Amino acid sequence: MFAYILRRLGQSLIVLIIVIIFTFTLPYFQPHGILAPAYAVLGARSTPYNVHVWAFQHGLLEPYWTRLWNYVTQLLFHFNLGYSYKQTLPVTTIIGLYVPRTVWLALSALIFTVIIAIPLGIFQASRRNTVIDYVATGTAFVLYGIPAFLLCILVIDAFGFHSFHLPISPPEGVAPWAIFTDPKAFILPVGCLTLLSIAAISRFMRGSVLEVLVQDYVRTARAKGCSPMRVLWRHSLRNALGPIVTILGVSIPTLFGGALIIESVFNYSGLGLQTLNAALNFDVPIVLGITILVTIFTLLGNLAADIVLGIVDPRLRIGASSK
Repeated sequence: MFAYILRRLGQSLIVLIIVIIFTFTLPYFQPHGILAPAYAVLGARSTPYNVHVWAFQHGLLEPYWTRLWNYVTQLLFHFNLGYSYKQTLPVTTIIGLYVPRTVWLALSALIFTVIIAIPLGIFQASRRNTVIDYVATGTAFVLYGIPAFLLCILVIDAFGFHSFHLPISPPEGVAPWAIFTDPKAFILPVGCLTLLSIAAISRFMRGSVLEVLVQDYVRTARAKGCSPMRVLWRHSLRNALGPIVTILGVSIPTLFGGALIIESVFNYSGLGLQTLNAALNFDVPIVLGITILVTIFTLLGNLAADIVLGIVDPRLRIGASSK
């Protein structure tokens, strides 16, 4: 198991380094290239001489490989994501204000997704080709295909103005514990993000359980007289959870992507809304810093999924120890 985790750590580090190099190189392709921050800061005073002096003072004229080495070492050893010249603050300081709010939003949606989608998928598999299965499948397809912004608008119209009269926007500010101090205000955004995730996870869970139910060992358990519920929960569930654990691990970028739209619609001061504002204001260091941060969260989610998958499926541990 230790060798299995160590190998996954090495693979994650390689992916992280590739993403870092890619994000570091992207600013070279923006208007004015790597000198774009100089033009953004100087504005009307951006004469060729002033741009050259400003770029020299901030190290923008150093060779590509020198700047890349400094960027990688600062990021890996000091977690320095750069500097926002538009907001005149380090990127880590700016992002640190919004990360807890988005993390709590995405984590809440993920918890509700697991609680609802996995039992729903199992129930659909046990009631295959029934009216309940058809209704749940049709609903899942609708939720899977509906744009996130349209779902948010429909939910706001239905529950914010016509029934229940729930708050249509969480409290202002960037207090990380706002989701606990005023949970009613987060019902709609968390609900929308949960609905978007349930559609996909429940479908995968249904397919995974159906695939396991036709295996030989399941037929053997039935032949020995095991009840349908025992076959489903005792013999099928653990083996069907393997693909779902992996999907949950890779769903982190989807949660953050959904959070970007949901935070924009609900005017929620989180990482998604900050990303949108930074992109509209051409604040490239913040966009790249958030990209790297989401990559790290994704790799950690995949690593956690691999560890849980190794616990759920012993065959992975055996395969890792034999190499």
